[in-house]
Amino acid sequence: MDRIALQILTDGWAEDARVMAAAEKTMRERLAEPSAGRYAAAAFEINRIYNILEKAFERLCETFENHLDRSGRYHEHLIERVCLELRGIRPAFVPRDAGRAVRELKGFRHIFRHAYDVDLDPARVEHAAQNASRCVSDFPGWCEAFLTGVRALYRDELGD
Repeated sequence: MDRIALQILTDGWAEDARVMAAAEKTMRERLAEPSAGRYAAAAFEINRIYNILEKAFERLCETFENHLDRSGRYHEHLIERVCLELRGIRPAFVPRDAGRAVRELKGFRHIFRHAYDVDLDPARVEHAAQNASRCVSDFPGWCEAFLTGVRALYRDELGD
């Protein structure tokens, strides 16, 4: 681990947090609208939030593990990886108790993207919105805890 790679990761996550917060704000605005399309509009923002999370996870794995196998159960394996501590390499990024919310967002995103003949269930959209909000609000803390662990693990290499 070097200082530049860590800075790139840190700055990328800061931008991810900014964009997710904007998507969450839009999601909340759409849910509050009286329009018939409010759930579809909110679902689009939930989809964006999950996609941003997944890109943040990919960035982490590419930085520390140099390998992403994009076949098979890729999306589930990615979540499993970021929930794991890799001793001597990196701490876990997503706390175990948050893994369920992330998995539920992945499931919602799958339905949103692939179920072309299904009407969105308002209760399911509301539940997904709660999970999305939780992930958005927790994301900066995940980043900070992870970076603190990395700095401790790589103290000598980073010169801290």
